[in-house]
Amino acid sequence: MPQSINTHPAHDKVGLYIPENPSPVIAVGGEDRKSFLQGILSQDIVRPEDGSLLFTFFLNPKARILFEAWAAIFPTEILLFPPPGTREDFIAHLKKYLFFRTKATIEDRSGQFRELRLMGPEAVTTLLPVLLPSETPHPVRSIREGGFALLRPPVFQMDAYVGPAVDMFVPVNHFDSIRDTVRGRVLQTGGIELDRQAYETYQTEKGIPEFPSELNENHFPAEVGLDTLGVSYNKGCYVGQEPVTRLKFQGHLNRRLSGFVLDGEPEYAGTVPQPILNPEDGNEAGLLTRYCYSPAMGRTIGIGFLRKAHWEIDPDRELVLADGRRIRVTPLPFV
Repeated sequence: MPQSINTHPAHDKVGLYIPENPSPVIAVGGEDRKSFLQGILSQDIVRPEDGSLLFTFFLNPKARILFEAWAAIFPTEILLFPPPGTREDFIAHLKKYLFFRTKATIEDRSGQFRELRLMGPEAVTTLLPVLLPSETPHPVRSIREGGFALLRPPVFQMDAYVGPAVDMFVPVNHFDSIRDTVRGRVLQTGGIELDRQAYETYQTEKGIPEFPSELNENHFPAEVGLDTLGVSYNKGCYVGQEPVTRLKFQGHLNRRLSGFVLDGEPEYAGTVPQPILNPEDGNEAGLLTRYCYSPAMGRTIGIGFLRKAHWEIDPDRELVLADGRRIRVTPLPFV
């Protein structure tokens, strides 16, 4: 049996994860900030009101994913939160489209904040005492001692319910006190603090696609099941818009995000990404991009992509990894 990882309290109550490598915080200001971003990201950044939180993509001209990001709209600026480890590349991508006459500014504020992540059915209620009261149901909330909390939508990939999740961005000088308060409330609630491995297991159990294993330049937003949440089909032109629209209204998907249960003993140590094969003819059926042993499932589970001919769920049908391990397609999320 693999080393014990306990994600049950996070699924049943609340989990806390403190990333060593937090998400970058990039502020875009200036009077042209909305029109500037409107031309390079996939969501509509102009219409939402202050306090809104959007999930969006930055695409290449062929509509493949360069970055995912959360965008929080404030009265005088928009804060962008791309994936951890992408700060320099993300800023360079923004500056590539910041032309001389554009009245917009780009400021890296990553060093001003530390991050806390909460997930599970009681994530929001656990945090309420550390948040300032709000008269509106906006998902961007202020923390009493400074900083802000982003209340992510509970519906994510493929319009599936994955449960509440909150990202807290806390000023460095208040981090220790807020961390201790939040940690105490999580444990008092019956929740758990997750290390990196346990957090990644939780994310896999929820079937959430991640950067860069699933969210990368090999895939369109629709292939990872995030076009409903992360793409506006009613806004004007932006980088990658034509292929995205064509795929939506004229084309069809060749690959789709899928979940897998791996047969055999749980001590699996295969490499990823790894081709998934059709045992009947040996042709490639898809790609396994990540896997883990799931304490909630009691099985080794994985996430990846399948070609259209193979993505239908059939409990009696087996596929096989390139290293010989047999796998079965299963719905997402797992838990």
